[in-house]
Amino acid sequence: MKNFFYTALFLFPSLIYCQITFESGYIINESGEKLNVLLKNHDWKNSPNSIEYKLTENGKAINLQTLSIKEFSVGNIKYIKAKVMIDRSSDNIQNLSETKEFNSKEETLLLKTLTEGKINLYRYSDGAVTRFFYKREDSENIIPLEYKEYLAYDRVAKNEKYKNQLKQEFSDNTKITDTDIRKLIYKENDLKKIFSLYNGSNIISNESKSKNFHIYLKPGIGFSNYKIFPLANDNSISEYKKTGILYRFSVELEYVLNFNKGKWAVITEPSFQMVNMPDNNYNRRNFEIKYSSLQIPLGVKYSMFLNQKSKFYLSASLYYDMILNKDVYNVDNSSVKAQGRTYQSFAAGYNYDKFGIELKWGAIPYFSSVYYGQPKDIKMNGFNVSASYKLF
Repeated sequence: MKNFFYTALFLFPSLIYCQITFESGYIINESGEKLNVLLKNHDWKNSPNSIEYKLTENGKAINLQTLSIKEFSVGNIKYIKAKVMIDRSSDNIQNLSETKEFNSKEETLLLKTLTEGKINLYRYSDGAVTRFFYKREDSENIIPLEYKEYLAYDRVAKNEKYKNQLKQEFSDNTKITDTDIRKLIYKENDLKKIFSLYNGSNIISNESKSKNFHIYLKPGIGFSNYKIFPLANDNSISEYKKTGILYRFSVELEYVLNFNKGKWAVITEPSFQMVNMPDNNYNRRNFEIKYSSLQIPLGVKYSMFLNQKSKFYLSASLYYDMILNKDVYNVDNSSVKAQGRTYQSFAAGYNYDKFGIELKWGAIPYFSSVYYGQPKDIKMNGFNVSASYKLF
């Protein structure tokens, strides 16, 4: 069963690729000709270098470099090609410039349309930099909203020229005050809100971000085991194994990321679990495992939607197993503590509406010790099954 999870992780890229479908859209080529096509919608986080499309449902997929077209759109996503001035100064604190001046150069870029109206808002992102641009409906020029972080006397300072730009552009709208602009942060959400206010809320948006956060209640059980090994060269005592039921309850907190059509999420799942495995007559000695712990993980989840109500998912987490009770290994009248450690776990599950079921490997402890009580180690090699209920 352990191999199942490694196989699933190996197949992750294939699963992702298969889940992204062709949807109705259009392409405008360099000649200005508009082609209605079926486009593969990746819900791109960064401006794509290429797109894949079909002319018909059963047609052959064609790969096209985005800088060889003027515009394309699929679903609620729209990109345009434009020549713009861009400053590529790093926002990474390790590589900040020591000057506040912009170092802008003209480049041909693919810009994502964020809002449309009297003034359009655009975004360019390539993983290294994210910059925003705007264009008035009565102008052909796309202008950068200029912002730069830099070092001044060993402190991070900001050149927020874009706020002065917006004061001037929004001066004919009494709904937008100087305070509104002064409080702005150079982030997509802030800029979209103020541009949509100016434009009368004509936003191009993938989905409401109010539904990004979810909470699941997840009771479950697992099967833990305890092995007692004889001392080396002692043939009078045989190896002993005992299995016990572990009870587990967790609360999963999920934040769905705003790209790739909501398939990726960051998760944490604080979990309490406990198991007690006594044996009062093993070769005239009393052995007992008493274990309770709080697991604190951080991980990622990838969902494969079947329809609006159901989905399969895979997840992977790194977690710390904080052992709560002092004495885990008990032999006769003596006991030994166990130390918490960091482990990894993998899970596969299915959700229908608010209900779900999950199989997880890597969170259930297997204990071992030698006959005279010295503990060996705790390995998280067990499986557990959990039911889930989505609160919201």
